[in-house]
Amino acid sequence: MRIANAWIGLGLGDASDEVRKIKAHLRRKFSYARHLADSPLYDSAMVEVVAEMQTRYIAAGLLRADEVTLGVINVATKIACGYLPRPPRADTRPLLLTVAGTGVPWWVGPDADTARALEDRYLWQPIGYPAQAVPMGPSIRRGRDELAAQMYRHRDRITRHGAALAGYSQGALVISESWTHEISSPSGRLHWAAGAIAKTVTWGNPMREAGSVWPDAGGAPSPPRNRGVTPELMTGTPTWWRDYAHRGDLYTDSPPDESGENRTAIWQVIRDGSLWRGPDSLLRQVLELTGLVHDAGQVAEATGIAKAMIDAVVFFGKGTAPHTNYSIREAVDYLRSG
Repeated sequence: MRIANAWIGLGLGDASDEVRKIKAHLRRKFSYARHLADSPLYDSAMVEVVAEMQTRYIAAGLLRADEVTLGVINVATKIACGYLPRPPRADTRPLLLTVAGTGVPWWVGPDADTARALEDRYLWQPIGYPAQAVPMGPSIRRGRDELAAQMYRHRDRITRHGAALAGYSQGALVISESWTHEISSPSGRLHWAAGAIAKTVTWGNPMREAGSVWPDAGGAPSPPRNRGVTPELMTGTPTWWRDYAHRGDLYTDSPPDESGENRTAIWQVIRDGSLWRGPDSLLRQVLELTGLVHDAGQVAEATGIAKAMIDAVVFFGKGTAPHTNYSIREAVDYLRSG
C-alpha cells in the first residue's frame, strides 16, 4: 500500500503470497483472527484484525502509535506480532582487556575474576601470552605484542565505545609498558587508542609510580613513598588509573633506599634471567661478601644484596601472601561506575 506515492506496508487491496503467510500466522496466534480466509488478498476482515492487534500492542507499550498506520502491516508490526524475529540489540559495550600474572592461564587471577563480574558491562578480551617467570623479559614482550594485536582486532569497538585495561603482576607490567611506550607516546603503534582508554586497574604492579596506590580489602596499602620494583616506573599516572598495592608485596612495595635498589637488582635477574654478566652482577657481589671484599662499604653493599636475595627466595617460596590476597571488589565497583 502506498500513500502519497510512499510505501507504508501491506494494506487493503494488496494481494501476495506474503499476505497469505501473515494471515496464517495471525490465525495461529490470535483468537480474534481465526476467521481470516486462507487467501492472498488483504481484505477488510484483515484490516480490522490488524488494527485490533496494533491497538492492543500500543496500549501494552509494544508498539508506538507514530510507527504504524492502523490496519496496515509494516516491519514494526511484523516484529511486534512475532512474524519477523526481533533484530538483536547493538552491542555497545566497551572492551575490557585483561592480562594475567605469572604462571597462570588467561582465565585465572584477579583480572579474570573482575572481568567475569563485569560481562554485562564490558566485552571481555583476555590476552594470551607465555606468562613465564624467568627470564620474564621475552614473556613481557610477547604480552605487549598480543595486547597490540587484540587492540587492532577490536579497533572499531575501541574507537566507538572505548576500552579499559586490567592487569595483575606481570600482566600489570605488560599493561604499564604498553601504556608508556605504545599508547600514550605520540610515536607508539597504539597511540590511536590513547583517548579511548577510560579506566585501568592493576594489582601488584611492578612498574607502579610512587604515590599511585589505592586501598583494597585484601591487605594494608603500600606507603605512599614506596614504588614498584622495576628500574623504569610509570610517570604522570593518569587520574583514571588505579594501582592496588599491598605493603610487603615485593613487586610493588619497594622503598626508595638501598634495600629498594637491591630489590631492583633482583628484579633485573628475574627479567633478564642472568646472574653472571657484568661487573655489578649478583654473583660478583656475593663473592665479595664471602671474602673478596676490602672495606666496610663493600661489606655493607654485599650484605644488602644478600638480604634482597633472601627476600626474593622467601617471596618466591612461602611468603607470597601480600602479592596474592588482593580483593577485586574495589576494582569491580570502579569499572562499573560512571
